[in-house]
Amino acid sequence: MRDGVSGIVLAGGHSRRMGCEKANLPWGRTTLIRHVTGALRPIVDELLIVVKDARAFRHLNARVVEDLVPDAHALGGLYTGLRAAAHDLCFTCACDAPFLNPRLIRFLIALAEGWDAVIPQTREGLLQPLHAVYARSALPAIEEHLRQRRWDLRALAQTARVKIVGPELIARYDPAGLSCVNLNTPSEYETACAIDSSWNSSMTDAHHRTLRRLRVGCME
Repeated sequence: MRDGVSGIVLAGGHSRRMGCEKANLPWGRTTLIRHVTGALRPIVDELLIVVKDARAFRHLNARVVEDLVPDAHALGGLYTGLRAAAHDLCFTCACDAPFLNPRLIRFLIALAEGWDAVIPQTREGLLQPLHAVYARSALPAIEEHLRQRRWDLRALAQTARVKIVGPELIARYDPAGLSCVNLNTPSEYETACAIDSSWNSSMTDAHHRTLRRLRVGCME
């Protein structure tokens, strides 16, 4: 039987393209970060939020840890989260991922034994390391990338034991391909807000086109 699972939410980005702090954007009757953490709570045994300044996130019911390597982009946040996590396995996502799918997350966790990371791949062939499961055994590879200033999380697939989960398997749990989407611009945010629980029947053709663009570039 496996140990518990930690959830790591990265909320230390600069949000330059959005023009404001993404974590605090409204999402329904709450905020984006509350929505994301709320989706993860039933799945994980511990919830951590990695931020640049913990004072701005103390109101959240989660462990808030400050990024140990704030200039290393998401790689530094992942490193910080893995170092702080109470459990060996950690599901990691960004704070701007509104379409998290519990069944898909549990599926990825179930595949993790014997791997440093389990990373989905989109229909367009892009790895999605900000919707992935990492083990603490990935830390040596991450530390080496930090020393080399190789910030791109996708590069871990070249140096760590990474199981890549192809789009055919992902589609069994997420046929719409939205789970890995994150929101980088105001237009992407506005489109995502227009989608409710009945999005499949209510979205316009314009929404479908925009969401396809979101899927193509769903990790900034």
